[in-house]
Amino acid sequence: MNGLKETLPKKQLIDRFGSDVIFEESGKSDLTTIAKKTPQAIHGVAASVWNRIVNRGWHPVNPRQFAPYFETKSPDLYLAISELLGVEVIRDIYYVKGWKAPKRNANLVVEMLVAWVYRSDLLLWDITFINPERPIPKMARKFPLQTHEGLGLLPILLENLQRKAKELSCEQVTLVAAGRDQVNLFGRYGFAVEDSDMGRFAMKVGKGIPMERDV
Repeated sequence: MNGLKETLPKKQLIDRFGSDVIFEESGKSDLTTIAKKTPQAIHGVAASVWNRIVNRGWHPVNPRQFAPYFETKSPDLYLAISELLGVEVIRDIYYVKGWKAPKRNANLVVEMLVAWVYRSDLLLWDITFINPERPIPKMARKFPLQTHEGLGLLPILLENLQRKAKELSCEQVTLVAAGRDQVNLFGRYGFAVEDSDMGRFAMKVGKGIPMERDV
């Protein structure tokens, strides 16, 4: 496994649900497998990197160079960018799912994907903390995607990410907010919407909003 697994608040999850919590963890050596399990996430990671390459002018590129990959949401986008620029787009990655035993969908307590990406950003692509014992009635949900109460672990996770980003000499910690409600949530922890055409467009449509925080 790799150092990125240190970002997961594993101790707190075990303290909450007991030592029989089941974790399935994958790292850089399992990248091909991760891409098969969650192809949209791997495409999203690469798309986020490409967006920053284009908007920050890191390389003189044609912004539509990889239009077919975007149209099909291909998980191979990171390979195409790496080949074009001669850089490693995904330098390290950690993907984890955890269940309160027994392992079944209704017992999921965490799903997370974090990647150390080009040039040197730590990208939190996906994070879900779920208390399977506390479903939220549909009419009482504050956030459309939140079906259960959370676990109060987001502050610890973000602290872990900031610490790991410093260890890796990253420039920024980045993430993609699913909607405007999450922009307000992450804004409380120092994240701001990316100052780019993509950031402004995403805010306009209200989804897939790139956010960043300096290390």
